[in-house]
Amino acid sequence: MKLRVAIYARYSSEKQSETSIDDQIRRCREVAERLGLTVSDELVFYDSAISGTESGTHKREGFRDFMQAWETAAFDIFIVDEFSRLSRDGVEQAKIIRRLEQNKRVRMLTVDGIDTHINDWQLRLGLQGVLAQQDIRKLRGMVGRGMQGQLERGYMIATPAFGYDFKRVYDGRENHIGTHWVVKETEAQIVRRVFQMRQEGSSLNQIAAWLNSEGVPTSREPIKEAVGYWRPSRVRNLVMNSIYRGVFVWHGSTTHRYRASKRGDVVNPKHYARPELRLVSDETWSQCNEKTHSRSGYGGGKHFLAGLMTCGCCGGTLVLSAVSPRRSVYCANCTVAKGVSPGQPRLTATVAVDGIKLLLRHALAQFLTPGFLDAFKASLQMRLAGGQQQAAEDCRRQLKHWSANQQRFSRMLQNVSEDDPVLEARYFEAQQEVAKRTQQLSAMETGCALAEKNAVVAQLQADPTHLLDGLLDADLAPEKLRAILARLFPSVVFERKDGRYTSYFRIRFAQGAALAMASQTEQVNEGGVERQFKLYYKPDNRPGEGRWTVTLEPNAEPEKPPVDAAG
Repeated sequence: MKLRVAIYARYSSEKQSETSIDDQIRRCREVAERLGLTVSDELVFYDSAISGTESGTHKREGFRDFMQAWETAAFDIFIVDEFSRLSRDGVEQAKIIRRLEQNKRVRMLTVDGIDTHINDWQLRLGLQGVLAQQDIRKLRGMVGRGMQGQLERGYMIATPAFGYDFKRVYDGRENHIGTHWVVKETEAQIVRRVFQMRQEGSSLNQIAAWLNSEGVPTSREPIKEAVGYWRPSRVRNLVMNSIYRGVFVWHGSTTHRYRASKRGDVVNPKHYARPELRLVSDETWSQCNEKTHSRSGYGGGKHFLAGLMTCGCCGGTLVLSAVSPRRSVYCANCTVAKGVSPGQPRLTATVAVDGIKLLLRHALAQFLTPGFLDAFKASLQMRLAGGQQQAAEDCRRQLKHWSANQQRFSRMLQNVSEDDPVLEARYFEAQQEVAKRTQQLSAMETGCALAEKNAVVAQLQADPTHLLDGLLDADLAPEKLRAILARLFPSVVFERKDGRYTSYFRIRFAQGAALAMASQTEQVNEGGVERQFKLYYKPDNRPGEGRWTVTLEPNAEPEKPPVDAAG
């Protein structure tokens, strides 16, 4: 009977020579000829530039065709250059060995001497598998060290992000020594527009719809679709990429963190400054990534109060009720939890939207009084007169604090036996704060404070009281008004409700943001002031009527006369 013979070949890296496939097939044919066997061209399978690890298996069309031919008994013998060409993944190797043991009709030959019809072939194959796994670990470490070394030398690694192109660097002998990223201005303008839209409160869906309507090609080639399109997740990944503020983060991607979490490894990102690649300011990047456009972090919503306030009981985001009969805000988390966990403290009360509008209007008037503004401008004046050194010391103190937190959470993650999402979230929060403080301190120490000085001068002359003139009644899109309010009020917390008509809120106001908006400059001071307000509704006998009253609780500045409005 004439035996049918198949060949499988693979090379794993784009940097390997494409002739590697031809060389493997040639050596396999030589083995077949020595044994008097003939290989049909239809039974030659191969994959090019695809890893043999688990993560690359789904991309290996040649391997899938080979396994399908094995399932259908299309060959009796197959030849590979070495067993690791089939797979470098230990689990996949074990499956292939088991199949060879259970179905002895199919015989495997390798160029380096393995023959499954010879006794003890499993032992030799097992030793080769162990060595292959060790080679993977060694290669992974060498590649990681090499990539980090390129970053240390000022070069870049990986495929350029959207908005950039690559430029290869050669030495005097035309040897490739590294790669730089360069700004691709046509795409960079789109990136800046995306950040502007996000800063103004546009949701991820709105931005994705705009990109698709403009026919902007996606940042990566589509895998399945004939034409790729922007999804909200792609927009989110773009906005979260720190390279747009001139910082490349080694081991900072969500993919790497996910894989490291599965392996139980602790991620230690490292930041590399690339100021020549900056497309947006630190403030713009932060506002787009720190939920300053909405408490939920997603944006959107048809009402400007959607996602603006949080619950003082559970920390969840307050939502709006239906329009009829009178719209109000409430905590959906507490409302649901009350039914499934009775006895626990919950905040299930509602507050009418009309009262919230008056509350914010009164808080804005209270925080923009001359007394508050003069005190805040005095701190800016001190900063201008020589307080930059003190600001740097404060930044160092904050950096030390967050670095200690990051190290503590890292040790805790190493000691837990199961995944702890809360602990991981705290670790990544500390990690982001360390990166932020490091960037700020670097800017202060490298003399990049001229722009800040100019901003302080402009803010000392600015008058933000114009924000009082109908801001809540302005004809603005809901997302834009929400973005402005979220920037002015970093925290609006519904604390409790006494009885049916009295509600208490704790509101934090960012005077630095108000002065920055009034002067159209970057915010230079993140400080703010926080006060508690009481919102009271006095019902009227007539249906649908009543009066709202807002007062500042007596834990701060002297109270102003109450502000009333028809309910």
